[in-house]
Amino acid sequence: MTNQKLTALIAFVVVLVVGTLLYRDWPQLRAEDSSLPVPEKSASEPQRSTQVKATLTECNKRPGAKTSAKGHITNVGNVDLHYVSVKLLWLNSAGLLVEAKETYVLNNEILPPGESRQFMDFTQKVSAVRCNVETIDWW
Repeated sequence: MTNQKLTALIAFVVVLVVGTLLYRDWPQLRAEDSSLPVPEKSASEPQRSTQVKATLTECNKRPGAKTSAKGHITNVGNVDLHYVSVKLLWLNSAGLLVEAKETYVLNNEILPPGESRQFMDFTQKVSAVRCNVETIDWW
């Protein structure tokens, strides 16, 4: 067999294999695309939004005693919230984390949209002089 015939035979086999693979996958791709339902957006139904905002209002260090933090959460979504947990971050004077505490602010209660709920916590860590808060989970 000559080099030209061998090259032609290899090219033919490669084209045949690639063509077969494309042909076999083509109907599956079209069937998958057409079977996906397209959700209709209704102007009368607002989209559910569960969002919460946590804000610190006070962070007080008493000399030789505990550091306390006060704040509130606000339901900024459009559905009632039943559980909200926040993480209080206690920092030293350089801004480094000393302690992190997770706590429930709302535990199997109802917080309607636009409403707020107070929270308060403290740490016994002597080096904690600053505080911060972040929301962890809510539903």
